Amino acid sequence: MDLPELLGCFVLMLGGLSLLQWDSIACRKIGVALIWIGSGLAAYFFTGSALLAGAMLLAWIFFPIWEMVFVLRQLRVPRHRELADARAPRDEFEELSDVTSALIEEGFQQLDECRLRPAQHEQYYRIFVREDGAAQATVGYIAQGPIGFHFVAFTSNGKDGRRWVTWDYPLTYGLVMPPNIVVYRALHCQDVAELYQAHLDFLEVNGVKTEDLAPGEHTPQAARAQLEQTLNQQIEYNISCGYLAPATGPDVENFCYSWRGTLYVAGQVLRDLLF
Repeated sequence: MDLPELLGCFVLMLGGLSLLQWDSIACRKIGVALIWIGSGLAAYFFTGSALLAGAMLLAWIFFPIWEMVFVLRQLRVPRHRELADARAPRDEFEELSDVTSALIEEGFQQLDECRLRPAQHEQYYRIFVREDGAAQATVGYIAQGPIGFHFVAFTSNGKDGRRWVTWDYPLTYGLVMPPNIVVYRALHCQDVAELYQAHLDFLEVNGVKTEDLAPGEHTPQAARAQLEQTLNQQIEYNISCGYLAPATGPDVENFCYSWRGTLYVAGQVLRDLLF
């Protein structure tokens, strides 16, 4: 490897690392691509073998996927879960106050705060409803130890039984949504106001009018029961489709990812990385 080749690889990888610092999902994906290409070129220039360079590029993809497959196969999911009174950890979830204030500015009022039990990870929810009943909002916080992330979801319930959801869930979702739940993942939105506008646009594009919507729940008990029903409906649907299968051994009362479900989630992760 001569100096120009070394500098070229260095510039590509440095540019990729710089793009990873941006908030834009598209910029981050371009950054990952630049690092991936730079590492492949470096392997080729060092070894002179296109085969070894290609093997290294494939390893970048398949080693993390294989590790994820192993983790998914070890996960255990309880069939029946419920929401219990709890407050999200304020120290770890520093954005909670700002998100709550932004939702109130959009005409939402807080109804409830709860935690999902039992769950593999800490899962907290704060539930809101618009005063006109056209939509509900949920702020979710999911954590594993000191590491966690949050998302905001807007839900409108159609009189025909369908639920229209717009959210900014940042990771690949590990369950298949039932047919009556229509989801728009709007990762481009920068704040709550933009995400709510994306939800309104989502309804408009699909021809859903205000008169087509059922009024939202206005009591904490009803709003919590509806969220709990939605979460458990997802589990039941994935069991019926074969994505979740009964676990064996000491966890026989729980469910685990079948090979079909594991490969589905792995494929979704790969899609999100590439596209």
